[in-house]
Amino acid sequence: MNATLAPAADRIIGQIRAHQAAATAAGLGSTNWDAIHDLLVRLISEAPDPQLRVREIAELLTDHARSARSAGGVR
Repeated sequence: MNATLAPAADRIIGQIRAHQAAATAAGLGSTNWDAIHDLLVRLISEAPDPQLRVREIAELLTDHARSARSAGGVR
């Protein structure tokens, strides 16, 4: 991670990495899980407004989950 990240990005990325480490320690890690976390870190670190990027990602995931639920896919 580079030292020029905004404090918000640094904090958010730190939280993502801590949760990833905890999940891995609990035996929930995988290469796919790591790839998702790496993608999130990249998207957040490259964003001009990291907090807005997190909200955008959360909204995208929420919309996807709602669509899947209404189609009978996710419970």
